[in-house]
Amino acid sequence: MNDPVLRLSAISKAYNPGAPNEVQVLRGIDLAVAPGEVVALVAPSGAGKSTLLHIAGLLDTADSGTVEIAGDDLTGQSDRRRTAVRRADVGFIYQFHHLLPEFTALENIVLPQLANGVARKTAEARGRELL
Repeated sequence: MNDPVLRLSAISKAYNPGAPNEVQVLRGIDLAVAPGEVVALVAPSGAGKSTLLHIAGLLDTADSGTVEIAGDDLTGQSDRRRTAVRRADVGFIYQFHHLLPEFTALENIVLPQLANGVARKTAEARGRELL
Protein backbone atom coordinates (compact mmCIF):
# COMPACT_ATOMS: atom_id res chain seq x y z
CA MET A 1 0.00 0.00 0.00
CA ASN A 2 1.16 3.55 -0.74
CA ASP A 3 2.05 5.90 2.07
CA PRO A 4 -0.69 8.47 2.74
CA VAL A 5 -0.44 11.83 0.98
CA LEU A 6 -2.22 13.31 3.98
CA ARG A 7 -2.09 12.07 7.55
CA LEU A 8 -3.78 13.79 10.49
CA SER A 9 -3.05 12.29 13.89
CA ALA A 10 -4.86 13.14 17.14
CA ILE A 11 -6.07 16.52 15.84
CA SER A 12 -7.87 18.68 18.40
CA LYS A 13 -9.13 22.22 18.05
CA ALA A 14 -11.12 24.50 20.35
CA TYR A 15 -12.37 28.02 19.86
CA ASN A 16 -12.13 30.42 22.82
CA PRO A 17 -10.04 27.93 24.82
CA GLY A 18 -10.30 28.38 28.56
CA ALA A 19 -13.22 30.79 28.28
CA PRO A 20 -16.75 30.03 29.52
CA ASN A 21 -17.90 29.95 25.89
CA GLU A 22 -15.19 27.51 24.78
CA VAL A 23 -16.25 25.27 21.90
CA GLN A 24 -14.34 22.01 21.44
CA VAL A 25 -14.72 21.44 17.70
CA LEU A 26 -12.34 18.55 17.04
CA ARG A 27 -11.23 15.92 19.55
CA GLY A 28 -8.48 13.44 18.67
CA ILE A 29 -9.25 13.14 14.95
CA ASP A 30 -7.19 10.67 12.91
CA LEU A 31 -7.34 10.60 9.12
CA ALA A 32 -5.12 9.11 6.43
CA VAL A 33 -5.71 9.67 2.71
CA ALA A 34 -3.89 7.49 0.19
CA PRO A 35 -2.80 8.71 -3.26
CA GLY A 36 -5.80 8.71 -5.59
CA GLU A 37 -8.28 8.11 -2.79
CA VAL A 38 -11.47 10.17 -2.78
CA VAL A 39 -12.83 11.17 0.62
CA ALA A 40 -16.06 12.95 1.48
CA LEU A 41 -16.74 14.65 4.80
CA VAL A 42 -20.43 14.46 5.57
CA ALA A 43 -21.78 15.83 8.83
CA PRO A 44 -24.27 18.39 10.12
CA SER A 45 -23.50 22.08 10.05
CA GLY A 46 -21.18 23.04 12.90
CA ALA A 47 -19.63 19.59 13.25
CA GLY A 48 -16.12 20.81 12.36
CA LYS A 49 -15.81 19.83 8.68
CA SER A 50 -14.45 23.20 7.57
CA THR A 51 -12.15 23.41 10.58
CA LEU A 52 -10.73 19.99 9.76
CA LEU A 53 -10.23 20.96 6.10
CA HIS A 54 -8.54 24.23 7.08
CA ILE A 55 -6.14 22.33 9.33
CA ALA A 56 -5.48 19.66 6.69
CA GLY A 57 -4.87 22.39 4.10
CA LEU A 58 -2.50 24.30 6.40
CA LEU A 59 -4.78 27.34 6.54
CA ASP A 60 -5.25 26.90 10.30
CA THR A 61 -3.36 25.11 13.04
CA ALA A 62 -4.58 22.47 15.45
CA ASP A 63 -4.30 22.93 19.21
CA SER A 64 -2.75 19.46 19.32
CA GLY A 65 -1.91 16.61 16.99
CA THR A 66 0.17 16.36 13.83
CA VAL A 67 -0.35 17.16 10.17
CA GLU A 68 1.76 15.37 7.57
CA ILE A 69 1.63 16.03 3.85
CA ALA A 70 3.54 13.61 1.62
CA GLY A 71 5.38 12.31 4.69
CA ASP A 72 6.51 15.79 5.75
CA ASP A 73 5.49 16.67 9.33
CA LEU A 74 4.33 20.28 9.16
CA THR A 75 3.32 20.58 12.80
CA GLY A 76 4.74 23.75 14.29
CA GLN A 77 6.30 24.91 11.02
CA SER A 78 6.51 28.62 10.21
CA ASP A 79 3.81 30.32 8.19
CA ARG A 80 6.35 30.76 5.38
CA ARG A 81 7.03 27.01 5.24
CA ARG A 82 3.32 26.15 5.43
CA THR A 83 2.58 28.62 2.63
CA ALA A 84 5.28 27.06 0.44
CA VAL A 85 3.78 23.59 0.94
CA ARG A 86 0.25 24.93 0.32
CA ARG A 87 1.38 26.50 -2.94
CA ALA A 88 3.14 23.37 -4.16
CA ASP A 89 1.12 20.46 -2.78
CA VAL A 90 -2.36 21.46 -1.63
CA GLY A 91 -5.44 22.35 -3.67
CA PHE A 92 -8.98 23.21 -2.66
CA ILE A 93 -12.18 22.81 -4.61
CA TYR A 94 -14.78 24.82 -2.76
CA GLN A 95 -18.46 23.95 -2.51
CA PHE A 96 -19.22 27.46 -3.74
CA HIS A 97 -16.68 28.28 -6.39
CA HIS A 98 -14.35 31.20 -5.85
CA LEU A 99 -13.45 31.78 -9.45
CA LEU A 100 -12.97 35.26 -10.82
CA PRO A 101 -15.95 35.66 -13.18
CA GLU A 102 -14.20 38.07 -15.52
CA PHE A 103 -11.58 35.41 -16.38
CA THR A 104 -11.81 32.16 -18.30
CA ALA A 105 -11.40 28.81 -16.54
CA LEU A 106 -7.85 28.62 -17.91
CA GLU A 107 -6.99 32.09 -16.62
CA ASN A 108 -8.36 31.17 -13.17
CA ILE A 109 -5.94 28.22 -13.12
CA VAL A 110 -3.00 30.21 -14.49
CA LEU A 111 -3.24 33.20 -12.12
CA PRO A 112 -2.27 31.42 -8.87
CA GLN A 113 0.65 29.79 -10.68
CA LEU A 114 1.90 33.16 -11.91
CA ALA A 115 1.68 34.48 -8.33
CA ASN A 116 3.89 31.54 -7.34
CA GLY A 117 6.55 32.49 -9.89
CA VAL A 118 5.70 29.92 -12.58
CA ALA A 119 6.38 31.11 -16.13
CA ARG A 120 3.23 31.96 -18.09
CA LYS A 121 3.89 29.36 -20.80
CA THR A 122 4.41 26.63 -18.19
CA ALA A 123 1.34 27.73 -16.21
CA GLU A 124 -0.85 27.72 -19.30
CA ALA A 125 0.38 24.26 -20.32
CA ARG A 126 -0.35 22.93 -16.83
CA GLY A 127 -3.76 24.63 -16.87
CA ARG A 128 -4.68 22.99 -20.17
CA GLU A 129 -3.52 19.64 -18.82
CA LEU A 130 -5.74 20.03 -15.75
CA LEU A 131 -8.74 21.12 -17.76
